Amino acid sequence: MTTRLRQETGMVLLLVLVVVALLSSLLMEFAFSTLVDLRLAETFRDTTRAYYLAKGGVQVGRMLLQQDNNGWDSRDEMWAQGVTNYPVGDGFVTVQIDDLGGRLNLNGLVDETDNPNAVAIDRFVRLFTELGLEHPGDLTAALVDWIDVNDEDYQGVGNGAENAYYRGLKHPYSTKNAPFDSLDELSMVRGFTPEVCNLVRPFLTVHSGGLINVNTAPPEVLMALAPEMDLTSAETIIEARQSQPFETVAALQELPGLGPVYGFIHLYISVTSPTFRITASGGVGDGARRVVAVIRKADDKLLYFKVE
Repeated sequence: MTTRLRQETGMVLLLVLVVVALLSSLLMEFAFSTLVDLRLAETFRDTTRAYYLAKGGVQVGRMLLQQDNNGWDSRDEMWAQGVTNYPVGDGFVTVQIDDLGGRLNLNGLVDETDNPNAVAIDRFVRLFTELGLEHPGDLTAALVDWIDVNDEDYQGVGNGAENAYYRGLKHPYSTKNAPFDSLDELSMVRGFTPEVCNLVRPFLTVHSGGLINVNTAPPEVLMALAPEMDLTSAETIIEARQSQPFETVAALQELPGLGPVYGFIHLYISVTSPTFRITASGGVGDGARRVVAVIRKADDKLLYFKVE
């Protein structure tokens, strides 16, 4: 009798220990799950606050652009200085404004009547050549075919690519046959590998008025304007604008050695820019958000908006 009682007591104790172990495990799991949910909620809260900080940064950028009315756009103006890690409440905001008027417009490769734009095409070939890319003519032709509405390969400066090429890929798709909406589409065009895209992006845009702002254009874009523009001419322009921005296009005629070149480029250049890209980043705690917007300066119109 005593032995059985001891055995039953041992079994009860074992059951109690098992129950305690299970309860401890459940409590630990519950505590961990609660902690994870709490951290997720905090991150979501911080990310939401960071988004609104970034969105507010875009508004700051728009205000800076609207306050600029001096008749030219250059990199020494207030809007170009931007804001870096400016404290706002528990977070910070960074604002960067880039002038898109000093870049070549991808959508200018095809004119309003859906015909290839020979002047723009020549500029792209020169730019890609200057950047050291292989087969600059083929790259340019592929861009033309991505935009134009027909299904015939453009071969004016190289071999283009239409649906026959893209539908034969491992993961097939069709050409857009419409203007670019963003530079992100470049990666879909034949020949534009990630390496090529990273190299050309700083010199291209899909939002501009067509004229090149000589106050902000990099030397590669300046040299792409015309065959007569060499590195010496581009460096002369850049050196002059560093001391004093060009207030008029005609001012370029006064630069040493620019007289003959001016006649080939004056119809294609400007000292102002119609569009600007605002990149605003916000951060609060563990949350971070970046917003990219393209603004038309004349009427403060939002042309593009993306949350990253």
